[in-house]
Amino acid sequence: MNARDLTRPHYFQAGSNRTFLLLHGTGADEHDLVPLAKLLDSEAGILSPRGLYLEGGMNRFFERYSDGSFNEESIDQAVSELADFLEVATEEYGLAGNEFVAVGFSNGANTAAAIMVRYPTLLSAGVLLGSTRPFAASLETDLTGKRIWIGNGDQDPYAPIAVTKKWIQELEQAGAEVNWLRHAGGHQVSQAHLQEISRQLT
Repeated sequence: MNARDLTRPHYFQAGSNRTFLLLHGTGADEHDLVPLAKLLDSEAGILSPRGLYLEGGMNRFFERYSDGSFNEESIDQAVSELADFLEVATEEYGLAGNEFVAVGFSNGANTAAAIMVRYPTLLSAGVLLGSTRPFAASLETDLTGKRIWIGNGDQDPYAPIAVTKKWIQELEQAGAEVNWLRHAGGHQVSQAHLQEISRQLT
């Protein structure tokens, strides 16, 4: 794949001046979150790239080690490639001036958070479902004016509550407006969360 063209597998649908950047979870593809995006805002455009890293044949956006911890060099490579992809797609699809909202689940949500940390000017908001912090180091990025929704299950083994609390504190200290939505389940998406986020997006 050439990072400067659109040969990366992806799904695109034109829409309003809001465009969702959809980032799927492990084992899914560029079509997986399209129905979810339509629930959040049926009028929004959709740009959904496929994760290019393969783990046991399953699509992901970045590598993790055998103990489940993240390879942060792989994260940086992934978000750099996505930033290039977003730049080219913006030009090719005529999306300049649009509000870009990243919507991700699990690996995709962690990738969305990493984009906001490394390339804060690309996105105005992030919907992070089943997510945790992407980088171990303390947050130093200015996220003033960014809206972030974190929707996690209290029993999610991939998103411990204590880690989420600290992560939210750092995001808020960086200037982000964070809404933490919690459900009693595990590593899954809550329909109630989607309804609440949809209401707040309008």
